Amino acid sequence: MRKQGHISRTTFYRRRRETKRLGCSVDELPDNRGKCQKPVRGSRHHRWKNGLITNEGYILVRVGKSHPLADPNGYAYEHLLVWVSAGDTLKSDEVLHHINSDRQDNRWGNLQKMTRSAHNILHNENKLRDKLGRFINPAVFSMAGNGMRDQ
Repeated sequence: MRKQGHISRTTFYRRRRETKRLGCSVDELPDNRGKCQKPVRGSRHHRWKNGLITNEGYILVRVGKSHPLADPNGYAYEHLLVWVSAGDTLKSDEVLHHINSDRQDNRWGNLQKMTRSAHNILHNENKLRDKLGRFINPAVFSMAGNGMRDQ
């Protein structure tokens, strides 16, 4: 059984090589841990910007698992928190639209409550479609040159 704080020879030599490359001490090395060790969390995470940034570009804020807007991990969307804190609520068929299309700009004046169908119409009216009316990827459209816009 290893003593607590003991590191393997491989890790020791890897860290020593990295300190020579960066010109710093072992304590100043960034904490880039792999799958088997404790993951980097919170403000040290690479997607952190005053909250966690989702793949879709929204900001998640830690509110705790008992919060009504929280997901199972205890995070809630910042734009929903801003809207609810202003005293308004959302029904199940309503969504919040970012007026300037910046998903990280969660000022109350930049948010607009819309029905889900009106929001889909707003975002889908300018998308490219093929001859059968299906949405197409703009990169594929420019290469193929055989799509049509919906009339």
